[in-house]
Amino acid sequence: MTKRTIWEIEESYAERATELLRGWYERRGEIARAQEAIGGAHADLLTGAQRAEAAYQQKAERASAEAERRRREYLELTEGRNAAVRARVRSLRNEVYAVDNADVLSRAALATDAQLGAMLELAATTGNVELGKAAFVAAEQRQLGEITSRYLSTAPAATREAYEELKAAPSEEAMERKLADADKFFPAPSPADFAPTFGAA
Repeated sequence: MTKRTIWEIEESYAERATELLRGWYERRGEIARAQEAIGGAHADLLTGAQRAEAAYQQKAERASAEAERRRREYLELTEGRNAAVRARVRSLRNEVYAVDNADVLSRAALATDAQLGAMLELAATTGNVELGKAAFVAAEQRQLGEITSRYLSTAPAATREAYEELKAAPSEEAMERKLADADKFFPAPSPADFAPTFGAA
């Protein structure tokens, strides 16, 4: 299986995403505090208000470029995280659900709920791993918690651990939402974002 666990992938991703966000807010603060040099052939003809507006515009342009750069980094990071999660999930699914014997799997798929329980008992008695796993797979699809729990209680520790890790994996919808969050986390500031707010308490 892919070596890094879901928890390790998520922890690493969270740390790096937090660093990106923290760096963005720090950089935006630096831009906000910086003095802007207003150039141009007619800069000396500008009024105080016009010079201030030009300074806010320059700050917004620099901050927007910085936001775009960090947005791209965040998307690259998130796409890499999502790919790692998907690879890990494929490995875990193979560990937990793969049944090589197609005939046994077909029998389980067509069995009644009661017959699945009987198949699980027979598998435990005879040591038939494939039969037990096939009954488990069918029971899991039908959300038969009692049969699922019985199988997992006697399954190898590696299988139980893989099952628990698989349940902790983020859904496809959750992973896609992380990508959609890029614009929310790294918005392009406007000149007004750098203008002082008067009358604040």
